[in-house]
Amino acid sequence: MDLPFVDVVVPHLDDHHRLALCLADLAAQSYPADRFSVTVVDNGSSRPVEQSVLAPARARVLTEHRRGCGSARNHGVDDTAGTILAFTDSDCRPHPDWLLNGVKRLAEPGIDVVAGAIDVFAADEAAPTDAELFDKVFGFEARRYAERKHFATGANIMVSRRVFQVVGPFRDGTLPEDLDWGRRATRLGYRIVFCPEVKVRHPARRTMADLRKKAERTCWHSRNLMAEQPLFRLRWAIYTAAMASPPLIKLSQILASPALSGWTQRRRAARAMLRVRGWKVATMLRFLVAPVPRA
Repeated sequence: MDLPFVDVVVPHLDDHHRLALCLADLAAQSYPADRFSVTVVDNGSSRPVEQSVLAPARARVLTEHRRGCGSARNHGVDDTAGTILAFTDSDCRPHPDWLLNGVKRLAEPGIDVVAGAIDVFAADEAAPTDAELFDKVFGFEARRYAERKHFATGANIMVSRRVFQVVGPFRDGTLPEDLDWGRRATRLGYRIVFCPEVKVRHPARRTMADLRKKAERTCWHSRNLMAEQPLFRLRWAIYTAAMASPPLIKLSQILASPALSGWTQRRRAARAMLRVRGWKVATMLRFLVAPVPRA
């Protein structure tokens, strides 16, 4: 079997330590080293990426001044030519068989885009924070995203260059670029499939302040995307009301999650989840009365 050439694109912004870990994992891939390349796209870091960090994976660095992972990924795509594109983030830890398994799945009929699994881990699994417990359950629901929302999260996507070029580039950082890209791919008839064996690991957010920042950012992204459609205020009001309703489904996910151990961890995760929903509702209410953004 002739293995296709894979271009791995890794956006980066001031996360040098974790980028080094990511690149070390990419250097240890079971996929033949002469059949893939790694391109780091720096998105405006305060200091350059050191050559010693790049060397293990034989990676090179590009610079993208337009902020946002989508813009960084697009630059990486434009400056490479491989048959397959593999996207991950600088804080991810790819499994040794990440590339090999992804390429195998893409070769199967009916799979146009691989939505890989993202396993979230705590800095200290013996003593996780409340925020980490929440993030282990809800940080990256890759299966639900692929099967119900029809997109793959940007931290773990594999797709042929041909399909990517038909769908078009990621949009800018004011929108949920992976969700938007997945919807466009789905409308064109491409099938996004969750593939649990195509795995990366991702560190959980450690503090409630980290979760609040993410909650407010995702609400902003969602508002900007929904504002492009008719009846924005009505649809946003319904969305806000749903977010403010009792989170029975989320509680059931916490109770059933294999990522948590024991009643105490589940209680702490539930407490964090209620705080996050409160922040989201407050943010969404502000957007409900704020001026609607115009393209």
